[in-house]
Amino acid sequence: MKRSMLVQAGVIVGTTLGLGLAQVGSGQAATVVSDPAGLQSGISYEWQVTMGALDLAHLHGSVGAKSWAEPGQPVGAKGWTHTTDWVALDLSGLSGPTILTIELERGHDSGSQLFPAFTLYQGWETINSDSTNHTFNNTGAISWATNLTYIAHVANAGGPNGTDSGTGSDHVHASYTLNPGLYSIVFGGNPPYPPAQTGQHSFAATLTTSPVPVPAALWLFGSGIVGLAGLARRRMNG
Repeated sequence: MKRSMLVQAGVIVGTTLGLGLAQVGSGQAATVVSDPAGLQSGISYEWQVTMGALDLAHLHGSVGAKSWAEPGQPVGAKGWTHTTDWVALDLSGLSGPTILTIELERGHDSGSQLFPAFTLYQGWETINSDSTNHTFNNTGAISWATNLTYIAHVANAGGPNGTDSGTGSDHVHASYTLNPGLYSIVFGGNPPYPPAQTGQHSFAATLTTSPVPVPAALWLFGSGIVGLAGLARRRMNG
């Protein structure tokens, strides 16, 4: 079992929405636990992260170079559960949808050659053990992890099957609009093919939550109602 190290957990105290409206709030401070004792009976999660509506969490650890997409494995079983890092993300305390942004990058030490990749699932797998199921589907439903529902993935130079070649990136990221609930994120490595990287490589991950912007049409509709109400008051006072 890999041992990961907690670096920082904190809270974002303010953000600016795309419509130019600044919203400031304290949110709920993110809680990060490495190797959580209560989440080892199914998938052996390396992390448990609990986040509020305006949160930030940093994680540092290491994963196998080909842990997310092993070329030699069959399609539907490309990832290795025992050399990836699994995050049990708890968003159940939110009152409504949130934007989750996942950033995964190569570790900052000089020895890391990681080409990062990740997958997002809904749910936690706490029943079916990974002790006899060392592989997982990095781009869809996992046959043995029946409590997980596939949402999305972000590959790198090796592609989802681990057989693509070319120049990869040392940083990948994506944002998702999620409802309150439980989610699983798996971090791994996905180098170009033929893969020269072997062994463990460090990563740095950042998770952030932020409010879902209210559509511009609704803001215009709301401002129009306010304007009509002011006009009515002026006429009544006239």
